[in-house]
Amino acid sequence: MPTHLLTDLPAALLGAGFDAPNYRACYEAARSALIPVMRNSSGRWSFRADDLPAIAKSLNLPAMARR
Repeated sequence: MPTHLLTDLPAALLGAGFDAPNYRACYEAARSALIPVMRNSSGRWSFRADDLPAIAKSLNLPAMARR
């Protein structure tokens, strides 16, 4: 399963239909082990697209209203 950099998480959440938090909130949640992320050997955080619903739930993000 491919991973995506944590810097892409706000845009990925938005694209999946959730309200997007700012990057700092994502980073702090990753550091605090509140969301399912991985850290590689060089220290960069990443996430799996399949985990977006779980991440949104952990961050208490509501789904965006559909127009």
